[in-house]
Amino acid sequence: MRVENVVDTVGAGDGFAVGVISALLEGKTLPQAIRRGNRIGSLAIRVIGDSEELPTRSELGDY
Repeated sequence: MRVENVVDTVGAGDGFAVGVISALLEGKTLPQAIRRGNRIGSLAIRVIGDSEELPTRSELGDY
């Protein structure tokens, strides 16, 4: 996912890891897991902080 305005890179790696691990635990394929990790990591860099934009468990299905 392309991000036009990077605010803070803190949390990008955590977001990526959350996306990949959660997808793999759900039985998704590796490419699906990487896509989810990329999208969640991209959400993290849009705001200041390391977890403010991470999706909730119920929102993970959207990523």
